[in-house]
Amino acid sequence: MKSKLVKIWEKFKSLLKQGLTPKQLALSLIVSALVSIYPIFGISTIALTCIALPFRLNLPIMIAFSYIIEPLKLLVLIPFINIGARVFSTEHTLLTFEAIKASYETGFWSTTKELSYELLCGTVGWILTAIPLAIIFYFILKVILTYFDKLKTNQLKTK
Repeated sequence: MKSKLVKIWEKFKSLLKQGLTPKQLALSLIVSALVSIYPIFGISTIALTCIALPFRLNLPIMIAFSYIIEPLKLLVLIPFINIGARVFSTEHTLLTFEAIKASYETGFWSTTKELSYELLCGTVGWILTAIPLAIIFYFILKVILTYFDKLKTNQLKTK
């Protein structure tokens, strides 16, 4: 039974990697994380598809990672809005996460109309914090994945 699970796991890993280089895999994960925490709900899958296809990134791993990272959006939404509000030197809008969630239940376009300023502030906060952090994490992740790829290659050569 254990050997079957190991074989299934190996097939799953090869499906996710699909011959990608460590650079492409790191880029797939970082772009997925960036899009997933963007402060507008409901655009992740479409945006990831539009980004992954022309750049030949791994769409299955991007979407899977997006679903894993998506709850992080709940933690960073209000801080992104606060950062954007500080950039524009405006007072806090006193919105709570519950108010934003309730507005999304009425529909995407009505939310966009009602909360356009907050979405603008959230986008500015996202640009100022998430993008620089993503660049740093990309290089760290690329080094880590390259190390493990070389380690795996060396193990295969010794067998």
